[in-house]
Amino acid sequence: MSWLARSVIIFSVFLLTACDDAKAPQSTEELARQGVYSMRFSPSANHIMVGSIHHGGSYWSLAPAERRYDWNHQAEGYSNILNSAFSPDGQFVATADHRTIVLWQQDSGEAIWFWNAPGDIEDIALTANGDLALLAMRDYTATLFDIKNGGIRQRLAHDGVVYDVSLSDDGVMAATGSDDSLARSWNLNNGKLLHTFEHNNQVRTAQLSADGRLLFTSAYGESGKIWDARSGKLLGKIAQVRGHYSAARFINDDSQLLTGNSSGKVELWDVASGERRQAWRAEPRDRWGSNNVLVEDVAYNGGRYLAAAANGLVYQFK
Repeated sequence: MSWLARSVIIFSVFLLTACDDAKAPQSTEELARQGVYSMRFSPSANHIMVGSIHHGGSYWSLAPAERRYDWNHQAEGYSNILNSAFSPDGQFVATADHRTIVLWQQDSGEAIWFWNAPGDIEDIALTANGDLALLAMRDYTATLFDIKNGGIRQRLAHDGVVYDVSLSDDGVMAATGSDDSLARSWNLNNGKLLHTFEHNNQVRTAQLSADGRLLFTSAYGESGKIWDARSGKLLGKIAQVRGHYSAARFINDDSQLLTGNSSGKVELWDVASGERRQAWRAEPRDRWGSNNVLVEDVAYNGGRYLAAAANGLVYQFK
């Protein structure tokens, strides 16, 4: 590379950095050297489930980071853990590849149940005690599956691939986001559709607050939206990003929203006003490569803001 070309690249990186008010992480921890298919924080943010590209599934404690279990769907070799979910109390973890689901007990590290799913899985969420799993499916449904006894409880229909699902902690409210440009809220006591939330592109994130009162949705190329999940009313919007918001969590008694996006930014928002309070950046491993780092999940724990990224790193911010 010529000195002129190198100078242009350095100057371009400088300009991008100068125009970005996002803060650097306070620290990083490597949990997978070659990147991941999935990473999911526990509700307390004290643990994380990792689906590594080259080393299968592993369950870690954080602060300090320590691998506790290797969790795979076969006795020998590694599995591609594409999705995972914690029960609201953090005692159970479900892992999924394309077509199989395993329910694990956090305390013992033992597998409790193993099932073949009724189709290809895009996302998963768990009810209390790990009793039921809500599966985002490529067959245009979100399927409520009895993960302990087997059998399908309900099918929640869309007109496209369902990419994201979430549940309230009591397991009554569900939210789904789909390729049909719609997000929906549901009552799982009776399978009734409560509201449909329209977008102009495929919805990749549909995240409920723990009590099921608030819903955050994100579609490609659009602003993030905060809804009243029960009434269907749009409460506010947050800024549009390149790509989409790939992770979200309501925190601090739902007064704030923590988000991560597909270009590596992690942001803290005021729910009532939609104003941004803080901004950080999940920095790439290689400064000379792409600046985009897909944020897989975000969490908050005692003043620590955390983000897990597709490059296998966990970032801590203040």
